[in-house]
Amino acid sequence: MSNELKLHQRLISYLLIAIPFLLITGPFLSDLAVVIICILFLFNHFIFKIKKYLKNYFFILFLFFYLTCILSSLFSEYPSISVFKSIFYIRFLILTFAIVYILENDPKFINKIFISIFICFSILIFDGFYQFIFEENIFGFMISGNRVSSFFGDELIYGSYLSKFFPIFLALFFLLKKKSLKLNLLFSFILVLSIYSITISGERSALFLILMTLAYLMIMLKLNIKILAIFFIIILTGIYSLVTLNDSIKDRMVDFTKDQILTEDKIYFFSEDHTGHYLSAIDIFKNNNMLIGIGPKNYRNYCYNNDKYKSKPFICSPHPHNTYIQVLTETGIIGFMIVSSAYLFLLFLSFKYLYFRLFKKKFIFNNIQISLFSFYIMILWPIVPTGNFFNNYLSIIYYIPIGFLIWSFNYFKNLNKTKYI
Repeated sequence: MSNELKLHQRLISYLLIAIPFLLITGPFLSDLAVVIICILFLFNHFIFKIKKYLKNYFFILFLFFYLTCILSSLFSEYPSISVFKSIFYIRFLILTFAIVYILENDPKFINKIFISIFICFSILIFDGFYQFIFEENIFGFMISGNRVSSFFGDELIYGSYLSKFFPIFLALFFLLKKKSLKLNLLFSFILVLSIYSITISGERSALFLILMTLAYLMIMLKLNIKILAIFFIIILTGIYSLVTLNDSIKDRMVDFTKDQILTEDKIYFFSEDHTGHYLSAIDIFKNNNMLIGIGPKNYRNYCYNNDKYKSKPFICSPHPHNTYIQVLTETGIIGFMIVSSAYLFLLFLSFKYLYFRLFKKKFIFNNIQISLFSFYIMILWPIVPTGNFFNNYLSIIYYIPIGFLIWSFNYFKNLNKTKYI
C-alpha cells in the first residue's frame, strides 16, 4: 500500500471516528465529514473496485431506491430542491462501503470508534443530568421547559441521539476482543445511565423505542438470562422512579400523553397534530403520482402551497412525521415497497433466528449482528412519530450500521458465528 493511500485511509478512519461528536454540533460538520470521506474513498478505492460492490444485495437495493428518488424529483411540480437532494443522496451508499473498507483494513478502528462513542455517551449523560438538576448545562444552555437537551440546545433530540447510538454502541462492545470485568461493569453502568438519560429528555418516542429495543435484545441475545433479567429490572425500576417521583417527567410522559390521545372524548392513536400531518401526506399521495411520488423533501412544498391543507383536519409541516407515510408520499409505491420490504426481510431474519435457536439449538447470527438488527427494528418501526427520513443528520446515523452489518457477514462467513458473542 502506497503512503498516499495509507494517508487517505487514516483520514477516512479519523473522520468516521469524529462523526459521533460532529453530529452533536448539528448536521453541517457531520455532513461535511461524510462528503470528504466519500471523495477520498471514491477516488482512491471505490471506482477501482466497482465490480466487487455490484454483487452486493444492499448496493442493488439502494440503487433501485436512488433511481426512484431521482425520477420522482424530475417529474414533480417542484423539482429544483428535490433533484439536488436526490442526486447527492448517493453519498450515503459510498459512506456505507467506506465503513466496510476501513473495517477490513484498519484493525484498530473498532477500538477507536468504540472509545469515541463511549466518550460521547459519558459526556452527554453527565451534562444531561447536570442540566436536569441545575436547569442549565455545563455551558449555560438552559433547560427547555421540562425537556433536557444538553448540548443540542433548542433541538430536542438528546434522547433520540442516545437511543439511536445505543444498539451501535452495544454491537461495538461485542466486537471488542479483550473485555475485562472492570470494562464490563463500566459499560453496563453507562448503558443503564443512557436509558435514564433518555427518560429525563422527555422524548416519549425515544423512550418507547429504546424499551422496545431492549425487549428485542432480551429475547434475541445469547447471554446469561439471569444477568439480562437483572439488567432489565434495574432499568425499569429506574424509569418508574424517575417518572413517578419527578413531576416534570410525569407531566410530559404521562399527563401530556393522555391529553394528546384523549381529545374531545375521542381516542387518537397518535396525537391530533400528528394525525393531521398524516392525513395531509396521504391526501397529497392520492392526488399526485402514486407510483413514484412527489420527490424527496417536497411534502412541504405541496402542503404549504395548497390552501386545502391550511385548515383542519389537515396540518402542514416540513415533513409528515412518519417514515413510511413520508416515503409513500415522496417516493410513491415503488419507494414504499423497497423500504417496507427491507423491514419485513429483517423481521423474517429475526423469526428465522428464533426458530433455529429454539428448535435447532443453533445460532445463525451472533450478538453483533443481533444488536445491529435491533437498530433497524427500532428506527423502522412503523407505528411511531419520526423525524425527516431524508434529513442529512438522520441519514448519516441510519447508514452507519449497514456498513458494520455488511462487514460482519463477510467477516464471519468462514468463522464460527459464535466467536464474538
